[in-house]
Amino acid sequence: MNRIPVIPFITIFVLFCGCGSYESNPKITFSHILNDQSEWHVGAVKWKELVEESLGDQIAIRLVTNSSLSKNNQRTELEMVQAGTLGGSWESSILLTIIDPRWTVWSMPWLFDSYEEAAKICDSELGEEMLASLEQKGIISLAYGFNGFRRLTNNKRPVVSLPDIRGLKIRVPAIQMYTSLYRAWSADPSQMNFGDLIVALREGAMDGQENPLHVIRSSGLYDLQPYLTLWEYSFDPIIFCMSKPVWEKLTSEQQNAIKKSARAAAAFQRETVIQNEAAHLEFLRAHGMNAVTPSRENIEVFQSASLSVYDEYKSIIGEDLLRRFREATMP
Repeated sequence: MNRIPVIPFITIFVLFCGCGSYESNPKITFSHILNDQSEWHVGAVKWKELVEESLGDQIAIRLVTNSSLSKNNQRTELEMVQAGTLGGSWESSILLTIIDPRWTVWSMPWLFDSYEEAAKICDSELGEEMLASLEQKGIISLAYGFNGFRRLTNNKRPVVSLPDIRGLKIRVPAIQMYTSLYRAWSADPSQMNFGDLIVALREGAMDGQENPLHVIRSSGLYDLQPYLTLWEYSFDPIIFCMSKPVWEKLTSEQQNAIKKSARAAAAFQRETVIQNEAAHLEFLRAHGMNAVTPSRENIEVFQSASLSVYDEYKSIIGEDLLRRFREATMP
């Protein structure tokens, strides 16, 4: 597989040794679900470099990819971070809905129009409130990176209008909102661990899936999915998470350096995602994908068919929080 033209991406976990106290030079292991060619890894590598520049050899950082310490299971990975078995990880906002369903708000259909708009909310007081809310769940969340806008792929036909998606068996993440959304469009969605997706596509159990362009590329989905729909229908940030039990055993100097480095690395990772979009699309087209963009009129039909999902999730997200997000993204 051709390499994505970015710095390799590393998963990071933080582990501290000893019973009840840490060594003078603690070890940090930080993890993510994707491989070392992914844009998640770009941010992890940058973070490691910045921490080492700031703290020297005070902390030994170990980077782990493919969630290998949790057997490629993101939910297990998150639980390990909460328990302090792992020091940290990049986690999608989608996964965080497991511990706080209000995080569904980030994924709501057509909430964001652009990366610039999404970044504005990430860096706002509202974005900071969302980060702070995870502390009660055992997570110190430090920064927002980008997974990106999610695009649809399938092996049946181009999807440019609502009738095109009807009946397609689409793999969606383990979050009920996407299941409700695709059912509202008369598709046939199924929740499935990403690690099982390739087999399901090869065996015909699924017709399609949805993910950002860099995941479609780095996972080789272009070999199985000839049709690509380009739309900004759902946005997916990734969150730089640290284990609260681990965090509290760091010195204030170490905490400050890790937080500052995480924010700088997340900003770098975001820019990498934005800058690589055109290159990813060019690569996917060169490898046989038929990329189509629905018209504005067809998007409006999809949006109208999505309104029932907003009604359903008012009580889950919280009507006030959903209102604040929608007002913050209005022109």
